[in-house]
Amino acid sequence: MNQMSQTSTQPITLFGATGYTGQKIAQKLARESLPFRIAGRSEERLKKLSRELPTQPDWLVADVDSPATLHALCKDTSLLINCAGPFTDLGERVIIQAAMNGVHYLDITNELGYVFRVRGYGEMAKRHFAALVPACGFEVALADCAAYLTGSRLMEQDPDTPVDEVNVIYDLSGWGSSAGTRRSAVRALGTSWVAYRGGDWTGEIPSGRVKSFDLPGLGKRLTAFSFPSSETVTIPYHLPVLRVNTWMTASPLFRFWAPVLIPIAARLSRSIFRGLILSLAARGGWSAGDSPQGKPDLRSSFMIHVCARQGSRSRWMTISGGDPYEMTAEIIAYAARYMTGPGYDRRGLLAPSQALDPRALLEHGVASWGLRVEEG
Repeated sequence: MNQMSQTSTQPITLFGATGYTGQKIAQKLARESLPFRIAGRSEERLKKLSRELPTQPDWLVADVDSPATLHALCKDTSLLINCAGPFTDLGERVIIQAAMNGVHYLDITNELGYVFRVRGYGEMAKRHFAALVPACGFEVALADCAAYLTGSRLMEQDPDTPVDEVNVIYDLSGWGSSAGTRRSAVRALGTSWVAYRGGDWTGEIPSGRVKSFDLPGLGKRLTAFSFPSSETVTIPYHLPVLRVNTWMTASPLFRFWAPVLIPIAARLSRSIFRGLILSLAARGGWSAGDSPQGKPDLRSSFMIHVCARQGSRSRWMTISGGDPYEMTAEIIAYAARYMTGPGYDRRGLLAPSQALDPRALLEHGVASWGLRVEEG
């Protein structure tokens, strides 16, 4: 690729394209015949990825640590997809470029502290006619849409009373994660000391609380520990709710130790030991140089349970599917097509269910991605 190709106009720019999830998204955008260019800090890796993709997209060198290079991400493009994390450290410098330049924005984070912090860019985005949608990957996007749909059903019957609480429970199986995912998890623990209680956000150390749930339609009891997830921020954008809780299932042994280990890990993650913990966490994770096509069949799957309660009445939805990384690529490509389509006019900082049509997204997922949706 030459300098001219690097500056050509493309409706979509994919930043952080050479990371594991970035490659997944690039492959999906190419298969969907969406016009895009790739961007990142390594010219060598960008050239290699471009050659491997069927559409051989243009590429652009940009580095978060070199702010002067970031403006080019928003030049001659209408949508910026950001896969460069940890977002706690790197994401804010990118999202502000989109807000200032009137470019729609998507990212794949689930770093709660970052998603809470970027709320301040919503008004700037509105003034410049941009839609900013952080946390639009497999985590958050599906649960946020489910919370919108279940909560709306409750509000239809009693529109003057807020929903008492929403519980989001992740039940994951399989093995393996990218190095980027692991680093993001460490940074999230160190910075995501945010909870939604009594209809407002408040400070709270990740506590590792443990709770059992008897979920309608599941036929079994789930026990999970609390963990910081970005639905804490996104759900109150669109639903009058007093409390949002996010949970993760785990083995009995980990659930026993979670109330002790998670607060300790959270404190260490914001101490002088942060660098060591980041290095240890990334070991064994898939690196930016690993090609997703070369990975074995992970046999991974997920279930996301969303339960909304208003007084004595409740609604629930369970969404299940396969590989979370593949699902993130599907969701981002779907959102990219939707947000670059004719007539898209949503503006400001938005939850996934506000930026997209939540029912249409889930129905498309059932028809095209192998999602299964149950509700009651």
